[in-house]
Amino acid sequence: MLAEEIKEYLNSVNQSLQERFENREKLLLLAREVIRYCGETISLSHRGKKEEALKKYEMALEKVEQVRNIIKNFPELLYGDVGVAFQELAEASVIISLYFNVKLKLANDLGIPDTYYITGIADAIGEMRRRVLELLKKNNIEEAEKTYELMEELYELLWGFEYPKSLVPGLRQKIDNLRRLLEETNHDIFLAKLGKS
Repeated sequence: MLAEEIKEYLNSVNQSLQERFENREKLLLLAREVIRYCGETISLSHRGKKEEALKKYEMALEKVEQVRNIIKNFPELLYGDVGVAFQELAEASVIISLYFNVKLKLANDLGIPDTYYITGIADAIGEMRRRVLELLKKNNIEEAEKTYELMEELYELLWGFEYPKSLVPGLRQKIDNLRRLLEETNHDIFLAKLGKS
């Protein structure tokens, strides 16, 4: 009798577990595609290839739509690569806005949780260092300084987020790393100015 009841129960949940498993597999593939498209968006932005960057960004947005549809039915699957994909999308949104003066899409516009958007902003600051270095190579110190000022401003805004790790996971560590990155960037600009004088 007991074995029969357990067998009946297991049979009843098997279908939903199979469905969850299939959606998890689909979700992981989609998340990896989003991460790849966002990486390409950022890379193309650094190279000034606006049309191609925006095309990759649109592809990422389409995939995120599919991700969100699965998450709607299986909210417990929002972890790991899915969170990374949301974070990368936020980062790409900030970067294309910086490079091409495109209207910035915020967390609500993208339909992603705020926590991932916030950590995506932190990662975008790291990408701005790459922009500063490219500008310094071209001897465009004035534009490099403007980007550095934006980095500092965003850093200060994020630094004000004194929330426990559990609320915005990974943010404290990113902020600590950004402090060092800002110091290095400031030093690079200082050296470039010295070389020019």
